[in-house]
Amino acid sequence: MIRGSEMAVVDGNAEALGVPQKQLMESSGNAIADAVREHAAEGADVCIVAGRGNNGGDAFVAARFLDDYDVRVRLLGRAETISTTIARENWDALQAAAYDASEWRDSSAVDLGSPDVLVDAMLGTGISGNLREPAATAAAAINDSDATVISVDVPSGLDAETGELAANAVDPDHVVTFHDTKPGLADLDASVTVAEIGIPAAATTFGERGDLQRSGRARTSYA
Repeated sequence: MIRGSEMAVVDGNAEALGVPQKQLMESSGNAIADAVREHAAEGADVCIVAGRGNNGGDAFVAARFLDDYDVRVRLLGRAETISTTIARENWDALQAAAYDASEWRDSSAVDLGSPDVLVDAMLGTGISGNLREPAATAAAAINDSDATVISVDVPSGLDAETGELAANAVDPDHVVTFHDTKPGLADLDASVTVAEIGIPAAATTFGERGDLQRSGRARTSYA
């Protein structure tokens, strides 16, 4: 088991060892697509609800691997506020290839339709406390849906440091998590798949650039 903050360290170490974040995101997206294929037949209606961080970026990649499905991607918030370069690049790739990918700029826009599968990629391992809008409205709609719900890495609303689950968190049927299980996942009434995404063993056994995050210093710091 690995906490969310330690996972960030491992990701940073992997990059320093020659496995870039972009490659890890491609592998994560492929693992999400595999989970969809496991739980739905080709042609099924799939709605991906994505946040503006790398959790959402993983799901943007997944959409490109699901051309045999009727996929739509809904971004919580404005595209210009996507918080990482690689997530933004993968959003832009969906736009350039004319995928059904659009924004939900506030809670009034939330409309899931009637999907067979819902992918919860709103919030990843760096959050704690109750969900705020528009994620709160989206989570309530997801929980009220009859669709099969697959959460990415952790359900939105699960604190990956403590394992605590927010009162208004997403309640998934399945979770696909990356590299190692996270605190709190074992307590869910959901199946959990741990997907290997190509992180070298050395990223967890040797001190590298990612370990600078433990001191609060920037990953590019030399002192």
